[in-house]
Amino acid sequence: MDTLLELRALSKQFPTHRAVDGISLSIARGEFFSLVGPSGCGKTTTLRMIAGLDQPTSGEILLNGQSVATLPPYHRNVSTVFQNYALFPHLTVAQNIAFGLERRSPRVSRSAIREKVGQALALVQLSGKEARLPSEISGGERQRVALARSLVLEPEVLLLDEPLSALDAKLRRQMRAGLKSLQRSVGIAFLFITHDREEALSLSDRMAVMNRGSIEQIGTPRELYTRPATRFVAEFLGDVNWMDGAAVRPEALRVSTEFPGDRVRSQPATVEAATFLGNCIHLHARLADGKNCTAELNRMDVPLAPGDPVHLWWQPSDELEIADRP
Repeated sequence: MDTLLELRALSKQFPTHRAVDGISLSIARGEFFSLVGPSGCGKTTTLRMIAGLDQPTSGEILLNGQSVATLPPYHRNVSTVFQNYALFPHLTVAQNIAFGLERRSPRVSRSAIREKVGQALALVQLSGKEARLPSEISGGERQRVALARSLVLEPEVLLLDEPLSALDAKLRRQMRAGLKSLQRSVGIAFLFITHDREEALSLSDRMAVMNRGSIEQIGTPRELYTRPATRFVAEFLGDVNWMDGAAVRPEALRVSTEFPGDRVRSQPATVEAATFLGNCIHLHARLADGKNCTAELNRMDVPLAPGDPVHLWWQPSDELEIADRP
């Protein structure tokens, strides 16, 4: 792996708590890497230390093998897209995009800046809207202006602090595809911070799951989802049914009104509810030991009602192997 950014035993101690506790990771050139975890897990503090907005208590931050932990933000070849976009309301789209470039490179000619701004506008598909104010464009367009403002600086790493969180659900889904396509087209490393597991799973080449200031596991989305190292990772990235010593995702469960046989694993259960969600059916059931269980079914051949007895079954290969499972 051609390592671009590396964190070594990075920590941040605040007066009341330790926000980041000795984390280590590396990001390759051109990689889409996500830090994912619940609010307060330390992911945004990590981003702020990489950006130079917070100083580490201990540890190292290496960019291209060189330590940057003590350098001010403007001496690091990274750029940040903030959660609220931080656009200047009195500046036009073009002026917002040009702002950082003008201050970082005061000797660059106006014509060269206009050319770079035009290229950035085209990259985020906003050509023709350069004269509008932020209040005159949509939330998704404001997000793209923030992206263009960072990309025009040609950083080696683009840091994104939950940039989709202010958008509605439909627009967030649309912007995910656009963000991944944009990252591939520019070919630079993206470090994406999110608490949304779907965003991390759908966008990342690799990802790290954080919990209480530490990294629980690093890997590809498929590796983390299908082979979680800890119970926290398993439950954070998706629902898990804990069934008689086994851990099974809802989509791996099947339902039958008859005993499915000895070739598969099964548990008797009682239906509590069946919820139609368009593309799937969520079956909520209660096991004999009183535990709740959820199955995600593509279809339900036999109508089931609350109180109906069923057998929930799965293949042994569908069980998650988790070291600290209950």
